[in-house]
Amino acid sequence: MRITTAHTTHDCEIAGEVFDRVWGMSGMVSHEVIIATVHAGGYASLAWVDDRVVGASWGFLGAGRTLHSHVTGVVKSHNSAGVGDALKRHQWHWAHGHSLEAITWTFDPLVRRNAYFNLVKLGAVVTEYHEDFYGTIDDGINRGQRTDRLMVRWQVAGSNPEPPAGVVVTAADWTIPTPQDVEALRVTDHREAQAWRERHRADWRKAFSGEWKVAGFMADGCYAVVRA
Repeated sequence: MRITTAHTTHDCEIAGEVFDRVWGMSGMVSHEVIIATVHAGGYASLAWVDDRVVGASWGFLGAGRTLHSHVTGVVKSHNSAGVGDALKRHQWHWAHGHSLEAITWTFDPLVRRNAYFNLVKLGAVVTEYHEDFYGTIDDGINRGQRTDRLMVRWQVAGSNPEPPAGVVVTAADWTIPTPQDVEALRVTDHREAQAWRERHRADWRKAFSGEWKVAGFMADGCYAVVRA
């Protein structure tokens, strides 16, 4: 597997096609937007296995010398094959080479595997919580779901030449649990999946009330919350 930075119009078109396949929609991110972003100094990349593209990532420059990584996707046949990890680490090295401070992105706090990947494997830090951040999205993943999101920050400046690593947190003042597999639950029991969202909203409102901070993720699939 190799990761390449997108430079040409064709590269950007391929990235757009990957996003459409992963999210099950047409024009998830138009290739014109990807082209414009790359031309303006932003980031896009492709993950290759032999001569086949199996993943892509796209982000734009944000405030405070950051890269906002809006979308990173891997085709179903190569899930759990390390492609997402390779794309994020390539992104970190790109940001490091461009003297950026950090990388930010959002994710659904109910998706346990993403929480573990972002907070433990990569060592990103939760900074914000937003309810219905993207509004209604009519794609194959988010259709019918409220788009509540956590924002994370992955430090670049001041780090070693390699990305920082996270740890499994072992202590907390209180915890926010996650379902084992909310994506499967949305198919088998939509009502229970929605109940998880309601419980999470109450917990995250409390966590961001000013008295607390998210310390990370625990081995049992819970977010660790401690006093600020």
